[in-house]
This record gives sequence, structure tokens and C-alpha cells, in this order.
Amino acid sequence: MVENEVRFDDVLVDTSFGKMHALVSRSSNQSAECYVLLHGLLVSASYMEPTARVLGLSNTVFIPNMLGHGKSETPKHALNIKEHAASLSEFLRAQNILQPVLIGGSYGCNIAAELAASHGVNAKALVLIGPTDVHGRSVQSLLGDLVKDGFFEPPIMVPTVIGDVSRIGIERCLDQLRYMSEHDMDDALLRCGIPILLIKGEHDLLSSEEIVRDKFEIIPDCQAINVIGSAHCLSVSDPELCAEMIEDFVNQGDLNDVYRAA
Repeated sequence: MVENEVRFDDVLVDTSFGKMHALVSRSSNQSAECYVLLHGLLVSASYMEPTARVLGLSNTVFIPNMLGHGKSETPKHALNIKEHAASLSEFLRAQNILQPVLIGGSYGCNIAAELAASHGVNAKALVLIGPTDVHGRSVQSLLGDLVKDGFFEPPIMVPTVIGDVSRIGIERCLDQLRYMSEHDMDDALLRCGIPILLIKGEHDLLSSEEIVRDKFEIIPDCQAINVIGSAHCLSVSDPELCAEMIEDFVNQGDLNDVYRAA
């Protein structure tokens, strides 16, 4: 094994909605942070794995596969945001995860916000990478933005998304897009009551500067960063930078003025 390489174990937890799989790397340091990384809509836990590997060098990390994704069980129906949050709260309790830092990517931002706001998980902080504000938008509009954003993402995302979508199924993906448009993330964020970090890529077509600014202005104890040169999938395109921003926020509560993608 390469020195300092992070080793992940597989765990499988029964929830009321089905069996949930996760990748886990536990730190032997009792004072280490615990990070729970929640992936986006058309992908699986592998989407958050690059950033988790960096964070896992000195911390405990969990990367659940949402039900219907990756190696987790597929429920009879596509889960909505609140159902995903409820299943994750059962997972956290089963794993005795206390005061986690919740990290959401894209669609995972909605789920992380709902989880922190409604399920008594006692999260320490909330990090939203590429938060979108799609409340009330049509599925067709969301699909258009997803396609256009792909031109700014690393090439590795193409086979990743194709493989995960084939596993999830087109119909379920469309159902989850609709659930995403129906979810009021701002309402959930206002109920969290914990420090929140918003991370947006300069070229992110799904998370506009206006979206982030509006959230920053209404949410207490909130910081926002616009990453120069990055797009929507920052957790894949620049995991070292992503982990740096998260750890700066959690450990110091103070961020640099400018972060630039590699």
C-alpha cells in the first residue's frame, strides 16, 4: 500500500427504506473530525471519493450511496429529498456518528440541508458544493443546464455519469430531478442553525453567483466562496482544493479571499 493512502471499508446498514451501502475510513485519532459526504443526482459515492480520500488522510470519512445508487438497495420508488434525508439519519445513528460535518455535492446539498434541519443529527457544520436553486424549475430546464455544464467538467465525468445513470435508470433520474425542483432548500438552510459554507465554481452553470449571493444574504452564520477556474464538479476536478477549503472552514472558521482551481 502506498504510504498515506486512505483505505476504505464497505458497510451495509438496514434502514426503513432499504439497505444502504457506504465507504468508510475511520481515523484512529479520537479528536479527528467526522465528514459525511453526500453525492449528487446522476452519480454514486464515487463522485465524492476523490475529496474524501484527501479528507481521510487525517479524519474519519463516510461516503454513503443514497438508496437507489451505487451498491445500495433500490427501493420500489425513487425517494424524494425528505425520504433520502430520513434514510441517512437512520444510517448515521446506526453507525453512531456524532457531530458530523455534512458535505453535499449538487443534489446532495438539498439532502444535506434537509438532514441537518429536520432529523436531530446534531451536525457540527454544513458544506454545500455547487448548491443549486431549482425550486419551481422544469425538468427540461434542469436537463439543459446539466448538459451545458458538462463542457466545463473533466472528461472522466462522462463515463462516470453514463455508468451511474445506467444503474439508476432514466425514469428514476427524472423523478429525482422533479423532487429536486419541488424542494425548498432555503427553508431547510434557515432551520439548520449551524455554520454553513457555500462553494461555487466560477463556471458552474447550475449554481449561479446570484443563487449563492441570495443564500449568503439570508442565512445566518454563512460563508461563500467562488472558486476561480472551476465548474460544478469541484469534488472530482480538484479534490485537494476542495478539501483545503473545507478544512479551513471547519478548523479555523476563516477562509482565504480567493481560491483558484489547479
